[in-house]
Amino acid sequence: MLLACRSRLSQMLVHRRIFIGLIFTGAFAICGAVQAAPVSLDPVRAKDLAVVLPAGGSQRVAAEDAIFPAAWWDQIHAAFAKTSVGDAVERESPLANWRLVAMRLAPCQPLLAYLSERNDTLCQPELRLVWQPVEQRYRRDRWVSYADDRAVHVLYRFNGERELGADRAKIWQDLLRRAESLSVTEVDTYKKLTRTLVKSITAELQGLRSVSPAAEYDGVGERPEFGNQSSATRFMASLHSFMANHARPELLTQLTAFSLPEGREPPMIDEWVFIAFEPTHSGQDIQPQSLTVRSRRDGRILVDYGVKARASVRRDDEVLQDLFDHATGEDKSELDEAVIWTFGDRKIKGLRIADPRQTHVAHTSCVSCHKLGKLTFDLHNLSYFEDRGVSISPRVEMDVKRELAWIAAD
Repeated sequence: MLLACRSRLSQMLVHRRIFIGLIFTGAFAICGAVQAAPVSLDPVRAKDLAVVLPAGGSQRVAAEDAIFPAAWWDQIHAAFAKTSVGDAVERESPLANWRLVAMRLAPCQPLLAYLSERNDTLCQPELRLVWQPVEQRYRRDRWVSYADDRAVHVLYRFNGERELGADRAKIWQDLLRRAESLSVTEVDTYKKLTRTLVKSITAELQGLRSVSPAAEYDGVGERPEFGNQSSATRFMASLHSFMANHARPELLTQLTAFSLPEGREPPMIDEWVFIAFEPTHSGQDIQPQSLTVRSRRDGRILVDYGVKARASVRRDDEVLQDLFDHATGEDKSELDEAVIWTFGDRKIKGLRIADPRQTHVAHTSCVSCHKLGKLTFDLHNLSYFEDRGVSISPRVEMDVKRELAWIAAD
């Protein structure tokens, strides 16, 4: 399935948290003090930020219209129809089979499109959902639930109104829009507001816990609540409520999807198509978005390779390869370092692409990010594959490690 990566991929998950106290400074002093927030005695843990749900069972979050508007599916199906996937998604993976398999909170998604020391300050929280069609197959003496190697990633912003209140949210939103040109005082105000906002969200996520001890939430993996029916039922009810508040169409920032052509046999087909969308109007409609690779140095678009990418585990898109062949100078060198062109490139470039401090998801191609997992014959990044259990991409693990450190640094 899918990942932390490109979230365009930006790549899934979330939970509860700590809180802050009073905030003054700069434009803030005009509005008065920030009210103290409730304090969590336990630190935020990996499974708070990265929520992995089981592939099987009756406890599920379906892709219902309130969370996943029908207009989105229309655009996804129409876009795939113009590729080698055709109508395979509609025929092989009907809407009734799609379910949420992962949710992730990225508390500090960089606003700058390039690597900078300011990335830990000029950032905003982002909610990431991963949807997959879950099928059942009879293997020997039992039924096995597994996710098809096709998925949809949905990314959402936070407007801050629930967490900061209307007045402070307006200040935060204004600073967010002007992020690259803020004064020193404004940067300090923005940082404090963002920290307060994130603490509110993570506190809410920690509130989803219904299992003790807290150490059960260490490490990225399936939520511990699914160890018994009672805790699973409580957790799913709380999760539905959280998503109703935060996974709202009007907060959509990007939607990405990928799929096999007809057949459901990744090793045999060895082809995937990636597409991306951006919201129009109030998020109820989406439109195709170009796939690009940006520079780590200055955020410029190095290549724009169209509204679809067709790739395999052994090669990237031919259009991207052609653009690379015609690139020159530092742009060519940087693009070469950022893309896994061949199977052998995995070991050479994989660690750098998996490291969020060296590579943002915008700095590499969709398929390169999906080649980081342990399985080399498919593109699952965070999902279930047959009876192999959950697969976690190194990028997801490194993202969550960095994010926990960012939260703890407050």
